[in-house]
Amino acid sequence: MPQQHILNEILNKLPHINADWEIYFLRKKIYSAEGKDLDVDKKKNAIKEFFSIRIIKDKKAGMSSCTTLDKIPEALQQATEIARISEPDEFLTLPEPQQIKKLRVFDEELITIKENLPQILIDMQKSAFFDRKIKKLRNAEINITIEEKGIINSKGLSVYEPFTAVTAHIIAIAEEHDSQMGWSYRTERFLKNIKFEEVACEAGKKALMLLNPKKIKSFKGFAVLEPFVASEFLELISHSLSAENYQIGRSLFTEKLGQMVINEKLNIIDNGLLPERFGSSPFDGEGVPTTEKFIVKNGVLVSLLHNTYTAQRAGTSSTGNAIRTDRGVSVGPTNLYIETVATSVEDLIKQVDRGIYILEVMGMHTANPVSGDFSVGISGIYIENGELKYPVKESVYSGNIQELFKNIKAAGNDLKFFGNIGSPTLLIEGADISG
Repeated sequence: MPQQHILNEILNKLPHINADWEIYFLRKKIYSAEGKDLDVDKKKNAIKEFFSIRIIKDKKAGMSSCTTLDKIPEALQQATEIARISEPDEFLTLPEPQQIKKLRVFDEELITIKENLPQILIDMQKSAFFDRKIKKLRNAEINITIEEKGIINSKGLSVYEPFTAVTAHIIAIAEEHDSQMGWSYRTERFLKNIKFEEVACEAGKKALMLLNPKKIKSFKGFAVLEPFVASEFLELISHSLSAENYQIGRSLFTEKLGQMVINEKLNIIDNGLLPERFGSSPFDGEGVPTTEKFIVKNGVLVSLLHNTYTAQRAGTSSTGNAIRTDRGVSVGPTNLYIETVATSVEDLIKQVDRGIYILEVMGMHTANPVSGDFSVGISGIYIENGELKYPVKESVYSGNIQELFKNIKAAGNDLKFFGNIGSPTLLIEGADISG
């Protein structure tokens, strides 16, 4: 079981330090099973332990890390030496202790099933074969993760929390005069919130929907983005909601705080306090309480995501959005999502005279988060006069991410989260589709 005493062990390892200091602790245990075609190919258990040390002295910062408790004094010395030779920055500081809200992020039930992962994986695979056209599975995987995170600093901050997560992923292959692939995945903190058979069936349904596609001619019309695809575009625009990127001019929205930046019908919310969600946490990567806030309200950029440093630089308060990366402390979303409305997906499709219901995109990693330009391959269903007609192949969706969000005509009532990013189905007008 997770134990908070690790923070006391860290404190006992600390020598006298004539500087502000912070130690971030992460322990992660992963249990996984992987296979295909009703078999289990791999089972893996892994443990990772990591300590990140930050020193601030004379407004100069140094960072170091280690993987064992006994190496902390050495890492502290390295961080101190790096700080000594670094450039001063007037905005460098560590957060003060604040009251942390209790949050449901640990599932005891999830721990009890880790030994049964191979059988659960096989059962999930069986669920994918609901149609005779589903011929095989390329890959299926289930992971259970148990994490412990803790942060202490020289200002008296001391926070600790254990977390759980479960991830399911599967790829199904459908065949009938053609072969098409469909995939699906979910990540949740609680076992009760994930249905493995639904994940498998979704992959199979996508594969079936894409069978025997046709080429289409290029046109400008509507794009209907199913929730996972919409979430990928939201993740792309999230880079521009970071105060870190905003302040260095690498945001689409630089100098646009308080201005209309996307469609006036849209609200984008970041909420680290949603019960049982994957991106939820009582505190961020610096120990600051997470919050619920509008980032975009009625199309207007009303806030940015801040950590302690960016907040100091902007003369405001941290929003509880510090994250830890390989290069240190950065800024990122907790649970970022587009607010849903009452329109059904069926009603969205009925509004389309000509367009594509996009089920998958390929090449999103090639999109430019700074300029917002993208050109991605798509798989989906051609829509004509409000009806789904036939699957399409070899098509490309090109545009600019800010223009895409300005051209959102409507959102559906089917909000889904994929990790810590969520969206309902989105209806986009003025989409450039190349056949």
